[in-house]
Amino acid sequence: MAVLTDEMKNVLKVVGKGGAVVHLATSSADGKPNIVAERFVTYYKDQYILIAEMFAQKTKVNLNENPVGCISIAHPVKDHAWVFRGPCTIISHAAPDDEMWYDLVAGEVLNEWGDWAAKEPPDEVPPDIAPPKLAQRGVIALKVEEIYSFEADQAGQRIV
Repeated sequence: MAVLTDEMKNVLKVVGKGGAVVHLATSSADGKPNIVAERFVTYYKDQYILIAEMFAQKTKVNLNENPVGCISIAHPVKDHAWVFRGPCTIISHAAPDDEMWYDLVAGEVLNEWGDWAAKEPPDEVPPDIAPPKLAQRGVIALKVEEIYSFEADQAGQRIV
């Protein structure tokens, strides 16, 4: 079982504040990849990463065909990056409160993270390009089963 470290959790906390770059990658059953940059990201418990599900149509199609995802995160100041891989699902606002996915309870996750824009308003987006209202449809959850770490060596190259 992979567990998120305190350092990983701290980096995940600064995604929307310009401190890190996060991408979610999924793949269709026939191997066609899809990757999207994410803004609303956090950790949950010690082994989950949550992302607000806004307009993730291709992600949703891919997860229905192949429920595995990867999340990459790079923190440029710390010069440290990780890739988290594992089963992935979308917990929809239409899910029954008692619906379970691994040890996540839909109602608990949605009560805490179902209205991300109210909890963490996206103040870094200039008003002239911000959408009038963010439409969150649920939460994407990734259960971290594998963590790949990349640290810079003395020559500045990434090594595993």
